[in-house]
Amino acid sequence: MKEQILCIAVSLFLSAIVFFSSFTDSVITNGNLIKRSAYGSSNKTISIEVSGLSESKNIPLDITVNSRRYTKEEADHVFSEIVENIEGIIIKDEQSLACVSHDLQLVTRLKDYGIELSWDFYPETDDPTDYRKYRHLIEDDGTVHNEDIPEGSVINGYLSLIMSTYIVPEAQNDTEQDSKDYIKIKYHSEPYKIYVNVVPKRLSEHELLLKALNDRISAANLSTLGEDSLSLPLELDGLSLSYHEAQDHTYIIFPFLGIIAAIAIYLRHGSQKKEEKKKRENMLMLDYSDLVSKLMVYTGAGLTIKNSFISISESYDNLVNRGVKPDRPLSKELRTLCHQFHRNMPESEVYLDFGRRINLKPYTKLISLIEQNRKTGTKNLRAMLELEMNDAFDQRKNAAKRLGEEAGTKLLLPLFLMLSIVMVIVIVPALTAIS
Repeated sequence: MKEQILCIAVSLFLSAIVFFSSFTDSVITNGNLIKRSAYGSSNKTISIEVSGLSESKNIPLDITVNSRRYTKEEADHVFSEIVENIEGIIIKDEQSLACVSHDLQLVTRLKDYGIELSWDFYPETDDPTDYRKYRHLIEDDGTVHNEDIPEGSVINGYLSLIMSTYIVPEAQNDTEQDSKDYIKIKYHSEPYKIYVNVVPKRLSEHELLLKALNDRISAANLSTLGEDSLSLPLELDGLSLSYHEAQDHTYIIFPFLGIIAAIAIYLRHGSQKKEEKKKRENMLMLDYSDLVSKLMVYTGAGLTIKNSFISISESYDNLVNRGVKPDRPLSKELRTLCHQFHRNMPESEVYLDFGRRINLKPYTKLISLIEQNRKTGTKNLRAMLELEMNDAFDQRKNAAKRLGEEAGTKLLLPLFLMLSIVMVIVIVPALTAIS
């Protein structure tokens, strides 16, 4: 009942949030105004209701509202403003366009302006060989490939920048394309030239040595193509070099994985032992009332405690052999108890060992009761067993109730998962419609 009330309360709370948010995030203002999205944003589809078209009911209507757009003059003005501040947009470090040695940030979209940008690099040189060599010196994403520029050289060129955006359509000729296609036409700026000077990459001493070694190896590779092997240099700038194959250090991971797996197996084994012990104790507690009940019946029929235990064990074994009942922990313990009787162990020692093996409070109490009546006589044993049987049945009912509660607790996780799925199915369409 508490969980049901909680589910209903949560659903009402979420419903109230959605209801009140529909007023705070109203799409229509002043009765007939719908605010457009910012420049360059995507179009939005809005579901509204129109009253007045029909006297009986409101008419549902889905309309598409395009984002706000520049006029042609406004777009040209924004293009000019961007070009004036372009250096601060594409350069974030201490370098400048007059001395480019690191990668640039050639953004393809300015979200605040709603403008898209397209870049291309052209070197300024009259030599066709240099033009082809440095044509892709700066990639479209701003990556600068200046590793091979000779020291002390400067490559002059310019970045061709074309900006585009959707603008307010001018007057449309009826004989032209339909309005849906016409409104999708973009307006592009004239190509702007952003002049840059690219200088060699500033390399550290280590990077210079590595580059020199790579150049030596590349030259040796090309000069010995006809030979059956490549000879690596053993000296570079007065430094003696030696080579060895890179080792795969993956093998280091496997001992750690083995240790983790061993720990996991140990923890799993311990967890299984705890679960098995708990399961055994639960089964012993459930069978306790049946044991006390049969002891009372057999002792009432005139059998001794020893013969009663033997008869109960034989009865359990008979049911197990016929497949009527599974071999439960109590039947195994009674079988051990009978083996000890057949080995002529002292009866008192057998009972005490039986209680120690099971090690549960009700069984310890039963053994104490049996030992006490063995020493003082069995005159009141039946009455005491009857009282113990009543307590045992009460304990069995409590144990069954507790097991049922544990089973119900384990079902809470899938129930909450199902509740979450239902909430998502209900809420997502509502929030989507609101947005």
